[in-house]
Amino acid sequence: MANYIKQSLEEGETIIFKGRLHWSYIFRYLLFSLIFTICGIVSIALAYYKYPEHKTTLFYAGIALLVLAFFIWIIGRIVRTRSEFAVTDTRFVQKDGIFNIKMTEIPLARIETVNFYQSFWQRFLGTGCVEMVGSGGTSHQVHCIEQPMKVRKIICASIKKPQSNQQPNQGNLNVQNTENTQNNESTSN
Repeated sequence: MANYIKQSLEEGETIIFKGRLHWSYIFRYLLFSLIFTICGIVSIALAYYKYPEHKTTLFYAGIALLVLAFFIWIIGRIVRTRSEFAVTDTRFVQKDGIFNIKMTEIPLARIETVNFYQSFWQRFLGTGCVEMVGSGGTSHQVHCIEQPMKVRKIICASIKKPQSNQQPNQGNLNVQNTENTQNNESTSN
């Protein structure tokens, strides 16, 4: 599978953090896969030890359940890998989909607030939701991600970097303007 986020990088742009969905996002797939696996194993065991007269039927039913469990597990893995996101030095990028791909990009300069949501169970499992509110009140949420607090901190730190780079330059301009003003006053006196 191609890495669309790396392909979308602009010249000189680097990835600061790359994330993905938490395993709990596919919990129902894992649960059904486990249930069908147990039923398949029980069916095969019953075929050999409890009901040998129905051995063929129970055996093939068990094999069918195991195959179904495997396919459900594979679908869960595909669903989890369908979404990835990254924080670069200039923007937040999220890719959704396998066959139909949707890329969402938010320039870090446009993000005003980063909100963090986590229920008790999400805190217990280590997952949560991060919402980025941009200029104009637009928002984008990324649900059920791994290490949501770390993602929030990285986005916040990335937002503040360009501002901290601009502030010293503005301070230097103010110092230069003050010096020029003082020089002009002293020459006019």
